[in-house]
Amino acid sequence: MRYYVGLSKRGQTMVIQATTSRDFLDCETYDYFGERIITKKQLRESRYDLLDKMKSRRPEVYGDLKYAVVE
Repeated sequence: MRYYVGLSKRGQTMVIQATTSRDFLDCETYDYFGERIITKKQLRESRYDLLDKMKSRRPEVYGDLKYAVVE
């Protein structure tokens, strides 16, 4: 499936948004990864790996987050 993938935050949670239209992404998206061929199951399985990568890449944004969810 083709999804537009972006990251936002909610409390102590990194929210991985996967939508079928770029227009459906949250207006407070911190990072945008563009259109990807991926399933939500794959995103769920790798969500904490992505959280760890984003913590090291952008600690000022993601450094204090503990959880990750896919929407």
